[in-house]
Amino acid sequence: MDIEDIKRRVLIQRMHRYPDVGPDLAGAGTARFRQETGRLRVAFASMRAGRETIAIGQVQRFARQRGIETQWIVVPERPGEGNLPQALHAAGFRLDENLLLMAHEGFVSAPHNPMVTISVIETQQAMWQYEYGSRQAFFEEEYPAEAAVSQRARERWREHEHGWCRYYAAAINGRAVGGCYVSLFEEIPTILGVYTVAEARRHGVATALLERAIADLAHNGRWTSCLFVKHGNPAESLYRQLGFMPLMDEQTWVWNPW
Repeated sequence: MDIEDIKRRVLIQRMHRYPDVGPDLAGAGTARFRQETGRLRVAFASMRAGRETIAIGQVQRFARQRGIETQWIVVPERPGEGNLPQALHAAGFRLDENLLLMAHEGFVSAPHNPMVTISVIETQQAMWQYEYGSRQAFFEEEYPAEAAVSQRARERWREHEHGWCRYYAAAINGRAVGGCYVSLFEEIPTILGVYTVAEARRHGVATALLERAIADLAHNGRWTSCLFVKHGNPAESLYRQLGFMPLMDEQTWVWNPW
């Protein structure tokens, strides 16, 4: 696996997500922007040494005038971003996520629990069940609110209908116990949202999900894929066992003007 080549390709495809014009950084450097309702996303900055505070101040002024949140994505190993975490912290940003991006090539070879079955989600009801389990796993909600589940399930179903993502559900003895989804609009697909509900953990659910998702990609000529894992998440050791290799860190820093 050519880690540096994969890293370069992933960075290029992620840069395309930031196509908008943003605030003037007053000659302190450059960055890419994406403006959303109520939020400004900043990423792929290249700051001049010692001028990070100036650029951050310009971004904060821009966001404050519009009353919007700022999310600043930092890849510390990129040139021009190494000093940003410290400068963002000093400017009042909080670290919201600290992730490790990992990559995989080829098929997954691992013992499979025959009781775990994986299927592609093809109905709105199955998508609703997927989202219900996802909220149980990620937000530790024993009984997720139906309104929140329904809204997010509708959003996910639109992604499915547009062909942007493929969703997978895991079951044991017919009972839904986990899921994940795969981006299909990227050159190197990203596997996202891998989850197992609490009572089904340590039964090979995540392994079966990754095995199926990666096999489907490989059968369609997509030999390389990637995924994110939070630093400190025990799942990282599983991903390494399945052949995923570390690519780079990615941090999300958040600031609100109110």
